[in-house]
Amino acid sequence: MAWTRKTRWIVSASGALAGLLAIALLFVVLLPQTRSWLERAIAPQEEGPVPPPPVRQGNKAELLINGEASFLERMHLLDEAARSIYIQALIFKADTVGYEIADRLIAKKRKNPQLDIRLIVDALSNVQDINSQLLYFELRSAGIKVQGYEAFYLHWMSEVNLKDWKAGNKRYHEKYWIVDGTKAIVGGMNVADEYARADEEPAMTWRDQDVLLEGEVVGDIQEAFLTNDAAFDSLKKRWPSPMNTDGYWAAWHGIHPKLRSLVAASMGKTQAWKRASHAPWDPAQLEKRRIRSPLHDNVSVQFIRNRPRLGETWIAQAYLKAIGEAAKSITLANAYFIPTAAMKKALVDAARRGVEVTVLTNSKETNDIPIITDVARLSYLELIQAGVKVHEWHGERKGEGTLHAKFGVFDSKVIIMGSYNLDPRSQGLNSEDVVLIENPLMAGELEKQVKSSDLATADPISEAQARLWSDPSLVPLADKVEDEVPLPWYDPRFDPDRFELFLLRQAEKNL
Repeated sequence: MAWTRKTRWIVSASGALAGLLAIALLFVVLLPQTRSWLERAIAPQEEGPVPPPPVRQGNKAELLINGEASFLERMHLLDEAARSIYIQALIFKADTVGYEIADRLIAKKRKNPQLDIRLIVDALSNVQDINSQLLYFELRSAGIKVQGYEAFYLHWMSEVNLKDWKAGNKRYHEKYWIVDGTKAIVGGMNVADEYARADEEPAMTWRDQDVLLEGEVVGDIQEAFLTNDAAFDSLKKRWPSPMNTDGYWAAWHGIHPKLRSLVAASMGKTQAWKRASHAPWDPAQLEKRRIRSPLHDNVSVQFIRNRPRLGETWIAQAYLKAIGEAAKSITLANAYFIPTAAMKKALVDAARRGVEVTVLTNSKETNDIPIITDVARLSYLELIQAGVKVHEWHGERKGEGTLHAKFGVFDSKVIIMGSYNLDPRSQGLNSEDVVLIENPLMAGELEKQVKSSDLATADPISEAQARLWSDPSLVPLADKVEDEVPLPWYDPRFDPDRFELFLLRQAEKNL
């Protein structure tokens, strides 16, 4: 009997299916240890919650209001670094400020190869920016350790966790800038033009907040950075040596220097047009706009982290404690304000006992993730009815964009400031950090900045407005994400807003 094309196709397909079934049988029946090996190799070995360090006395501290102050200070710290430079950020962009920092780091490493320079970025948050990926390659080729990045997008090997489908969204959101183990900057700012305010375009001029610290607390912050760095190393070591990406970098650095220089020069040329498209770094312009703050002595500071993968909720506890103990006033400025049930109850209770509670968050016009404002507005009515004053930021009215700051001031004497948003993502998904500062002068200065400047660029929300926004059915996508598993992130139909709302809802359920 002659074989038709259809017959041959059926036989081929049957053979392929039989082969797949045989492979499945091999893994499921004959090699049951394979799955357990993969779980051990890929899944992070989780430990229990680690209590925060104690309160450190006698520190120096200076408020860095907005990117002009923070990034001018960061550049100054880079210039004076002699032993070590440790930088961690969710985002490190290849733009004006990103290129400036990278160039300074590379120049310092070439001048002093013994200088310990390490960078941690969040893999998923930078994966779509090819220019940032090329910039990280430049840094690694210069001998600078970059965690959260691997050439050819191999960083996925540190992201997969067979035991937790949400592991890829438990992002490294911590933000550190530590030099020589003696000075540190922490707060809400990533490394990009919108944070540094190096571009005067309103949408790229964000309101954010950092703090400069000197003293014993810097040791706690540096220890956190080194713990994160070691965690990345540990993830890589769980793979067999041919799959440990650090081995590839070691091999790369073993190649003849002339060949490496040739490759680096070629890649540099591919980025030249991108670098030229950005305005040069202009510290003089930033200096003109900088808000000056005094350096305070004898400041009490406690460093606190929140790592959901370890079951930690220390930052949420710190906020709840500060709110519960406040007797006169609470001022919260937070980019993504979606209070959990416990946080909302604490704020309502505080307002009802006579505390003046003020909340400042983004309007839909300024929020870089607009769906967050839709969800945030669901909580306004209950808060306002209890006496909480809610304001939405409108930075566009004075040539600014998103409010990205994350801090609270309590009774004009205590500040909580860092990377932590008052939303389920920060509590239930992201690793975060804050410092709790007790100093009436600093607290008074920050509170004054909010009341005299920030609130002047915001709208108070009335009870009538809040009532209109209180219906969950009016939130876009709300009826599509309750129990539905979202599309994979690589699917061309993927909707970031839909996925973000889904994650927020899932995180809320788990809190």
